[in-house]
Amino acid sequence: MKVVVCARPRLILLLMLSLLLAAPAWAGDGPPEIQVWPDVVEIGAFFNGHEVKVIGKIPQGAQAVIEITGQVATEHLMRKGRRGGLWMNVGELEVQGAPSIYLAASTTPPLLKDPPAGAVWGYPALKQQIRFAGRVEQGEREYFLDQFFQLKESDEVYAILPGDLKVKGGSGDSQTVTGAFPLPTAVKPGTYRVCLTVVQGGQVIAKQNSDLKVVMVGFPAMLASLAYGHGATYGILAVIIAIVTGFAMGYLFKGGGGH
Repeated sequence: MKVVVCARPRLILLLMLSLLLAAPAWAGDGPPEIQVWPDVVEIGAFFNGHEVKVIGKIPQGAQAVIEITGQVATEHLMRKGRRGGLWMNVGELEVQGAPSIYLAASTTPPLLKDPPAGAVWGYPALKQQIRFAGRVEQGEREYFLDQFFQLKESDEVYAILPGDLKVKGGSGDSQTVTGAFPLPTAVKPGTYRVCLTVVQGGQVIAKQNSDLKVVMVGFPAMLASLAYGHGATYGILAVIIAIVTGFAMGYLFKGGGGH
């Protein structure tokens, strides 16, 4: 009796093995994990910024980058230039595609100071998505980008923290990374994305996202509700507050300066 061996199952098995070998291997005992604490930040009357802690689980021997990113917005900036030896406004520059907040930290400094080509994190990645509308000469784009990042850093809404993530050995094949991110006073209500990117051998092997919510509470929330829903009432209340504040300041200065 002649036995015929079907080649199709063997071909399927070879294809599956090749796909498994080609895909980046996750070296841990499960998918990457990320926890944000607190995951809801409240803006009250005495809000002065808040520290947010992010904890992630990655495989042993891997590196990581954690980012907190705000919604993309369009901004209008005044462009400075020299005219007759004096610095003055010479035009408007529209910045498109820039996140309202960008905070990034890494386990090792080179990941942010000198990221590999094609990195999806850090300022190099932001440069790929930001666009300028206005009079921008050829060769000026890089200069404007650097100036824009410096402006955002001075406002404390952008920050690059190379090597600030702490790494601790975990159980099994995983390790824990921890980072602390300072949310600035100027943070606006909204939902912010917290992203953990796992890197091994210069390549991204896994990503995990979570949300951070910023909400207004108390007196600021009441004022915001009046401003958007009851404009007339808000205007009257604003005038009353201004008058009361003026009387209070006048009384304090008069009392402090009288003899």
